[in-house]
Amino acid sequence: MFKNIPRLGLWLALLPLAACQDKLEELKDATRFSVALRVKGENLTGLGAEMDYVSTRNTLTKPEAGPSGHHTYAISADTTYQLGEFGVYDDVLATIVLRKATCDATTHPRPGSYLKLDMLVNGVVYDTETLSSTSGAQVTCTPYWTISVGPTSDGDSDWDD
Repeated sequence: MFKNIPRLGLWLALLPLAACQDKLEELKDATRFSVALRVKGENLTGLGAEMDYVSTRNTLTKPEAGPSGHHTYAISADTTYQLGEFGVYDDVLATIVLRKATCDATTHPRPGSYLKLDMLVNGVVYDTETLSSTSGAQVTCTPYWTISVGPTSDGDSDWDD
């Protein structure tokens, strides 16, 4: 797919829109990537909404910790976190969770409640995930509702196929 895109930790759900495809095509020749995480959410009261991210620099040669963070959202969210510049062999993994929404509990997101995470690479939405009442099979219960944006679902974390 893209030869030099860093392993920024997102399932590849590339948007089919032509304009987005053009922007994503520009990434394939890049060697440096400005990465941001945008979190949006509404009606989050009582759901235990959180976002975590971790990053690793130089995964190929000498791995070392990069930026990481943890944020909670009581009612709503509308924030973009600028993580900085990353290279081809750097990783970023982000996870959104609803800690009060468990698989065996009666607490589930109400209609109109959602927590959405976008990863932006060089200003382009590279991938997105949403936790809501319609998330369905995408949700992992561990034991709470969670979705991670990480390596590709086929196990190829290099993102270079």
